[in-house]
Amino acid sequence: MNTIKHFDGAEQFFDICKQLKGKRVGILGHLHPDGDCLGAQIAMHNILIQCGAVPLLGLYNDYIASNLRWVSRDYIFTKPEEMATDEYVFVDCSVKLRAGDFAKKLPMPLLSVDHHISGERFAHHNFFHPEAAAACEIIADFLHQKQWEISSHTATALYVGMVTDTGKFSYSSTNTRTLFLALQLALHGADPHRICTEIYQNEPREKFALLQRFLASLQFYADGAICIGHVTERDYLETHTTSEDREDFVDYPRAIRGVRVAVITHYRDGKICVSLRSNDPALRLDLLARKFSGGGHTCAASFTIEGIWEKFEKVFINKLRAHLDSFSVKHL
Repeated sequence: MNTIKHFDGAEQFFDICKQLKGKRVGILGHLHPDGDCLGAQIAMHNILIQCGAVPLLGLYNDYIASNLRWVSRDYIFTKPEEMATDEYVFVDCSVKLRAGDFAKKLPMPLLSVDHHISGERFAHHNFFHPEAAAACEIIADFLHQKQWEISSHTATALYVGMVTDTGKFSYSSTNTRTLFLALQLALHGADPHRICTEIYQNEPREKFALLQRFLASLQFYADGAICIGHVTERDYLETHTTSEDREDFVDYPRAIRGVRVAVITHYRDGKICVSLRSNDPALRLDLLARKFSGGGHTCAASFTIEGIWEKFEKVFINKLRAHLDSFSVKHL
């Protein structure tokens, strides 16, 4: 029988948290927080409360996606620039600037918990485990190792992070440890049915009008190995939707037989965001995104550009073809 391989650092992690007793601690994640980022922030908030600290949840000039608001409704989020803190903690943030422009002014954070393979060690104490399926998995494992008291709120937040970052436990990052920890969280009060219903089965009708437009935009390249779809500002306007409504659209082209790399372009804050997805971790999409000053995971990465997509499209497709050819040869 295989044993569960735990993450290193649990003892040090809780020693640091306990040393924060009486201090005001800002907890920051990346811009446009997803389930893993939000779940990790809430879990850290609850852990620091137990340690006697005064945690402050940061949300930089942003909103929480509608399908995640239920998990955060008992918590108050503050703009980072309005925080008066003694220390900062970062979660699910590969580089400090992913937290927003405000982060440029911050001193070195006390600690960071992250799992992005393209991540940087930018804190005094970095609990960096790229083999983890989610930042929430790292925190859940630390809690389990130390037999820490886990409330149903903490268990729910961590389960949200794990179920969203693993595609409902279907991505290649899911392993026996992931499933074991999900079980432990369920035993501590996380309700898998309710969580999945709130996140995946509570969509507004307008989202499907936007989805129709996205599916109609799909184009194939490299004999069907590459599929690219677009969501334009006009699409948002005419369907009465926002960028949060297209969050999982890239999973549709990724599910098409023969597609090795799925791409979605969409507009946010006047810039073009390019999201990359694959089912093959050997393709190292994080390295491709890094060529455009982006990053992410082996199978899920992104980057942002300024300008017009049509002027950038040919350059991007050529680099994507070359990347696909290169990594296909390396891993035959």
